[in-house]
Amino acid sequence: MENWFMMIPISWWRQKMTPKFRAWDKTRNEWSNGFFIYSEGGLYTPNYGFNRKHLKNRTDVYPIVKQERFILMQSTGLFDRDGKEIFEGDVVRILDEKLSKIYYSDGAFCVDILNGGTPLHAFLSEQLEIIGNIYKNPELLEETK
Repeated sequence: MENWFMMIPISWWRQKMTPKFRAWDKTRNEWSNGFFIYSEGGLYTPNYGFNRKHLKNRTDVYPIVKQERFILMQSTGLFDRDGKEIFEGDVVRILDEKLSKIYYSDGAFCVDILNGGTPLHAFLSEQLEIIGNIYKNPELLEETK
């Protein structure tokens, strides 16, 4: 039996993973910036247009409203060869050849390289290039098949 190992840069292990998200606005077909709250019941945003008199002049509290129009995507914590942060829903070119979307499955971010997916951390940043995402560039999904 041959010995084998996977080399992962030490800097990757030392990172403190702070969850980071972005949101796609399905109504406007664009990325949305702002403050979001995720709960089992869905995605919510503060309603800044609410009449604060109902809150007895408190300016630090806003009601939240459910947002059906946003799709929330988490950062993988990894970057591509150009230094761009990789998020769930991105389409990447792997090893300058295969296209794959980034997705989350069984506790790991994955790419469709082998049947059942391959964990994203099996690749070095230099092997990945973001070329779009599944919302702005849905035509790329056809090329991933």
